[in-house]
Amino acid sequence: MDKDLDNSNNQTDLFVSLILSSQKDIYVYILSLVMSPSDADDILQDTLSLMWRKFDEFEPGTNFLAWGKQIAYYRVMNYFRDNKSSKLCYDPEVIKIIESKTNQEGHLSGHKDALKECLKKLSEKYLTILKMRYIQDMSFKQMAVKYGISKQSLHRTVSRIHAILLKCIKHSLGSGDSYES
Repeated sequence: MDKDLDNSNNQTDLFVSLILSSQKDIYVYILSLVMSPSDADDILQDTLSLMWRKFDEFEPGTNFLAWGKQIAYYRVMNYFRDNKSSKLCYDPEVIKIIESKTNQEGHLSGHKDALKECLKKLSEKYLTILKMRYIQDMSFKQMAVKYGISKQSLHRTVSRIHAILLKCIKHSLGSGDSYES
């Protein structure tokens, strides 16, 4: 009897751990399909409940997030079937297209994290240049006037910054040379 209780506790702990690391991604996936936060909340709760009931079918070592998204996909399909009067009703092919875009974005999240870390490694001067260009939306001409240099020189500097960031990102993702600032 105690073995069954220990096994049950281990299963619960494993499920909670996996859900905590995946719940946000599953919610974003659902929201990308239904476009309504309140409906996405309801579908997420339904999905999590079904995932718990079916957790004994999950194969440890496989991709828990992909498994959860697959369950969420069917919950979303049920939502569209049951809410035919809903303003948002998608053809399954459209859902597949949205799903593929969501998966691509998930793949890019590692790149975004690496970029954030690499930006922290840049000098203050380089960060200021990037902020002026991309946050303040200044033109190269405006920036060149501010720094008192030619546009061509500024273009080379921005290209150099991009190259440094690219090298750092590749290194962070384990696919490039070492980073040098």
